[in-house]
Amino acid sequence: MAPKHIRRDNMGTGRGLLIVACVFVVLAMGVLALAVTGRLRPLVESVAPGLAGVPAQQAGQETEGQGAETVQTLEPKDFTDYSWDELSQISTKIAAAATDDDGLAIAQEYKLADAAGAPVNETREVVLDDNTLAYARIVGFRHDQRADGSGVAGMTLMVSMLSEQPMETSNTSQGGWESSSLRAWLAGDGMALLPDDLASHIVSVSKASNNVGVTSDLASVTQTADGLWAFSAVEVCGNITWFEDEFATEISYTAGLDTVLNAEGAQYPYFSAAGVTEESGGQSGALALTYRGSSRPWWYRSAYPLNYADTSSSSYFFRASETGFPSSVGQANATAGVVAGLCI
Repeated sequence: MAPKHIRRDNMGTGRGLLIVACVFVVLAMGVLALAVTGRLRPLVESVAPGLAGVPAQQAGQETEGQGAETVQTLEPKDFTDYSWDELSQISTKIAAAATDDDGLAIAQEYKLADAAGAPVNETREVVLDDNTLAYARIVGFRHDQRADGSGVAGMTLMVSMLSEQPMETSNTSQGGWESSSLRAWLAGDGMALLPDDLASHIVSVSKASNNVGVTSDLASVTQTADGLWAFSAVEVCGNITWFEDEFATEISYTAGLDTVLNAEGAQYPYFSAAGVTEESGGQSGALALTYRGSSRPWWYRSAYPLNYADTSSSSYFFRASETGFPSSVGQANATAGVVAGLCI
């Protein structure tokens, strides 16, 4: 018979082995339960991507795919009820559509366009950094090209009014929109007025403008890259024949002036649906806008292209009148309302 102290050691060892075996069985049962319920693989991937047979890069791709699915889980609701982040997601989906018709169908799915394809006639409040209350509305879908050349922006909006500003600090239209003081103001102080949750989603787009001033040369219309911009006359009013109608019978008439104006883009669907033309402000005062509760004229980015009879008309830009009439002019250094276009 073995000595007592040896028997005691053997008993202690046996108990230890029994405890280890029990722990192992419990762990094995836990792993089996996770495997049966499908929770083992995600757990392993979260600790060591690639260990469960899915490359880390593929796992990242799946995460991106899940982000893309977020838009599909959004429930359609009124324009005013979406967050700016949600509207940006929908805009991205509209931009990625194969055709304009497909993009419009997405806008309709999310209640951002009506049955006729026009942007919904709804506005939402935007509280500016100076506590001014402005209003945003959708004016078009897939209308503007991204400045980086990556394709269309999904959604274009109008925010009115941001401020009252001169088009130029000096009284001249020379250099047109590109060199204007208002363009510089919008890129700096104007952008800073917007709430961060909107400003962070704005994308820069290409805008066609007469960047000379007094001109009948179509080559004077060139592109600028803008995050915020003033609308052109044609973007608001549609096809323009102002100079032909007024001056065509005069000996000094210069052809091409209307052509320059019409090269500055195309009318946005909102203004078209509202009945705005070169001679009408449309239904329900679509162009009669206010700043801090008072009616104000507001700038177009379109320079007045004619220096009529060698007068000082080279110092004018077009604007909408305070009554909502689509065609008036203002001296470049005069103050008028700032209505901004932007894309998300």
